[in-house]
Amino acid sequence: MARIVLIDDEARLLQTLARFLEQQGHEVLRGPNFQAVEQHLRPGRFEVLITDIVMPDFDGMKVLREVVEARQCQEPVILITGEPNLQTASEAVRRGAFDYISKPVTKDKLLEAVSRGLRHVQLLRERDQARQMEMQLLKNLAALGESASVLTHEIRTPITSLRHALRAVGEKLGVEDRVLIEEFVGNLNRIERMLGQTLSFAKPLKPNRQDVVVAELVQRVVREVSVLPSFAGMSVDVHCDAGLRAHFDPQLVGEVLTNLLRNAAEACGGKGHVELRVERAGDGLAVDVADDGPGVPPNLREEIFKPFRSSKDYGTGIGLAFCRKVVESHGGAIELVSRPGDGACFHVSLPQSLTQGARPSRAIQ
Repeated sequence: MARIVLIDDEARLLQTLARFLEQQGHEVLRGPNFQAVEQHLRPGRFEVLITDIVMPDFDGMKVLREVVEARQCQEPVILITGEPNLQTASEAVRRGAFDYISKPVTKDKLLEAVSRGLRHVQLLRERDQARQMEMQLLKNLAALGESASVLTHEIRTPITSLRHALRAVGEKLGVEDRVLIEEFVGNLNRIERMLGQTLSFAKPLKPNRQDVVVAELVQRVVREVSVLPSFAGMSVDVHCDAGLRAHFDPQLVGEVLTNLLRNAAEACGGKGHVELRVERAGDGLAVDVADDGPGVPPNLREEIFKPFRSSKDYGTGIGLAFCRKVVESHGGAIELVSRPGDGACFHVSLPQSLTQGARPSRAIQ
């Protein structure tokens, strides 16, 4: 049952239309003019408004302006007109009318217009509910993010202590036992990295933009990932102008590059080739990380940037989601692009990130 407001100064037509609607189970709030029903015409208090256009003093177009423009109601307004024409219809739609019915008003025309209006209302309510759920989710993530730094410290402190203790024990053991200790330490490092990624994803991002020499950042990242076990059999080619400077958060963008390079090495099984290319793209940067691994299956290409979705048995599904969050916080975009042959290529664009005065120079290999 819907609440429908009906305005018409013709008493007989008002009664007839109300009866048609009430027979369908609707609640009808009727009145001969706007003043008689105006207390019901507020957002969320009704589903459909039906009003005649030609009325003394306060006509249907004035009702439309008051309800849609002044009171900001999104509920559909249906106008009844005795002289339908293109000019009237255009004016009504321009001012926010949902539909209009020409006289004589039959039961079928009335119910058909109301049915369309109610479907529209249902879509609006579902949209508003989805927005409320999204806002609540964002609030929950923000609350978690506020505690992320403290939680990260509380978790990392005992992990660090345990790692130092294991290494101290390992120094007193034989070679075979020391290898086992190093494996334990490696697992602790992996746990710490996963926790850090998860908590970083929950934490609100506010990029600390700085003037960055891009090549220096790229070289540092490559040095750090090259010592990882997953890079033992990998070769890496880097292409970046030595004089290229940009304005972004070096810590966050460095984590993006680290994640993309690590993902490429893991996709190749530790034996393959990765190419990292950074270059100008208009006023911004274009970054491509391409590997010669098996590539991303077609059925997973829409899922890989969603949190907690991973094609790897040991993956957290946070890495690429975190990359997207960082890139979008800089106003950019990240995508998986098609490339000839096997492998995957991730393309990152960071708009308006170049620093004035950046000059081209030789590429680093």
